[in-house]
Amino acid sequence: MLNFIQSEWLKQKHSFNKMLLWLAPLFTILLTLVLMGGSNLQNGAYNWWYTMLLPGSFTMFSAFTVTREQKKNRHGLFGLAVRKNMLWNAQVILCTLFLFMTCMIFFIGITVGGILFGEAIPMASSFCASLVLFISFAWEIPLWMFVTEKMGAFISILLSLFCNFGIAVICAVKSFWWVPFSIPARLMCPLIGVLPNGLQVEAGSKIADAHVIFPGMLISIVLYILLTLVTSLWFQKREVQ
Repeated sequence: MLNFIQSEWLKQKHSFNKMLLWLAPLFTILLTLVLMGGSNLQNGAYNWWYTMLLPGSFTMFSAFTVTREQKKNRHGLFGLAVRKNMLWNAQVILCTLFLFMTCMIFFIGITVGGILFGEAIPMASSFCASLVLFISFAWEIPLWMFVTEKMGAFISILLSLFCNFGIAVICAVKSFWWVPFSIPARLMCPLIGVLPNGLQVEAGSKIADAHVIFPGMLISIVLYILLTLVTSLWFQKREVQ
């Protein structure tokens, strides 16, 4: 499996995907500086990050990884690999690593921004928030890869933005916050004290209840494992095209 992952990583060399790794978090921070100013950097950047730019960037990475392999007919490996699902699993792992790295790059950038313009979110809370965003978004990777295989990259990215912005903003502050797409936004409320609409969570609000963090994380982890297994089995049964 390690060889498959290394091969997938080498394929990203000089690609737009690799630029997305640092471009997405940097653009988020610069956009917030321009639109909201330095004093609102951390709160504003996190809001833009988890509602639109993070889901958009990792969905693009996942979709473009799939479409590039489709165009090149998976470099002839599709017809040779005995365990074809290894090709799929390697791509899922690669996209998961991308998600983790871009979340950590954002954390570093937002920490530096806090030092320069004033810390609105403690560093420990910011690190936990970035780690939680990584875990709570990871389950979508095999989902959007599958959608891309079936319907194309454009539909995959469009659906991702609709689900992660439209559904998340509506459901995150409701009693049915456990709808998977709304979990990241809901967990940010107790972690960084920011609502999906960018406003501060009121002191004493039930939205600030941290008890939602464990079940939210558990749902996300189970979905990631389940969707990876199901899509991997589907890919294994595919015929050479």
